[in-house]
Amino acid sequence: MTIRIWHQSYTDLTALPGYAQMLAEHAARICGPDVDVVLHGVDPGTYPKGFMAVDVGGFEMVRTLIDQQIVRNCMRAEEQGFDAVAISCFVDPGLDLARSLVDIPVVSSCQTSLLVSATMGTRFGMIGLDRNMADILTGLVDRYGFRDKVVRIASPEPPLRENELDAAFADPAHILDRLTQEIAKLIAEGADVIIPAEGVLNTLLVHGGVQRVQDVPVLDSYGALLSYALMLVQLQETSGLRAGRTGHYARPPAGLVRHVQRVSAQGWDT
Repeated sequence: MTIRIWHQSYTDLTALPGYAQMLAEHAARICGPDVDVVLHGVDPGTYPKGFMAVDVGGFEMVRTLIDQQIVRNCMRAEEQGFDAVAISCFVDPGLDLARSLVDIPVVSSCQTSLLVSATMGTRFGMIGLDRNMADILTGLVDRYGFRDKVVRIASPEPPLRENELDAAFADPAHILDRLTQEIAKLIAEGADVIIPAEGVLNTLLVHGGVQRVQDVPVLDSYGALLSYALMLVQLQETSGLRAGRTGHYARPPAGLVRHVQRVSAQGWDT
């Protein structure tokens, strides 16, 4: 039986055609013919003209509103019979909220990459796109209990943007050179695993064949994400493993969620 994974990006994939194509090809290589990975982004038009996902990193309220799309889509995935949701975004948007609302596995990039990297080394170097993203990642690293294992979260200067990376798929040499220089700095500081901490950045490194630098592994964070989702699907099928329903992932009554959704929507309309 085919396993179906709902891929959920934080970007508008219609605005990043090179990235979307590379994601589809990469998912097919990682998962094989018996797994159907269906790509979804945020709703087209979510970001105003001239804005990309990276541009909203410093605005908590904007990210909170976009997170609601992610949670909504996780609920849709379960309703439509998907076996898991893979949130391909390193700020782990809506992750805990979604886990409290659906029974299918929901995984996201930052948490998954840290967990997998812990089996490959003991000191991690992470590369994001800009300072705002690094600040968010710092908070997640602390929350997940990996503060003492992360050497540094690098922020390239000048900062990188998703559309710049998307355009580089046709000729990636200059961007790959910048990234490998950042990786070398992290290795010099003691990193023994490198985590490309952004989806388009990771896909570009995979496209460029960058798997190791100075014999230090460069994690394929998207490959790890899909593989982790598949593992949890298998564990759910074979052993009934699901998120706990007391404490952090306690599931609210359905009627309560619908009521608050209606009231909240009315509040924004006034």
